[in-house]
Amino acid sequence: MKASWMLILITALMLSACSRQPTCSVTSGDMGVPSAGCLAVDNGELLLVKIMGGTYGPPGGSVATNESAQCAAERETWEETGVQVVAGDLAAEFHNGFRLYWCEAVLGRDIEISRPLEIQHADWYAPELFQHLKWRYANQADIIQDLMNEKQS
Repeated sequence: MKASWMLILITALMLSACSRQPTCSVTSGDMGVPSAGCLAVDNGELLLVKIMGGTYGPPGGSVATNESAQCAAERETWEETGVQVVAGDLAAEFHNGFRLYWCEAVLGRDIEISRPLEIQHADWYAPELFQHLKWRYANQADIIQDLMNEKQS
């Protein structure tokens, strides 16, 4: 059993080393932000990740030192889903400093999970499915649905 986990870990590391991270599309962005993520919407569907705890949310994570929030949102989305995005306008900022940006997929919708120990699943979801998912934070489905509705207005 231990050997199979070691093989999985080595394979994951090798696969992630083979992938080349895209260059950030934002030349100057929001600095001093602790964490950021993307609301990537394509054909009315939202890109979501399912983390190891079994809960869903948009891709995102910590901002590195000297990295803008937009670049972190793009990087985290690519690292977690394999989808290359371009970060646009700020969609929301939460009390903990986490910022969500509207992002656009630039090279298609194909999912490639390169962090299998962190990300269980990723896919594009229609808003009518949001209420059927177990979200990472309370009311997250409603907040994201409201943001998507406002964006369409």
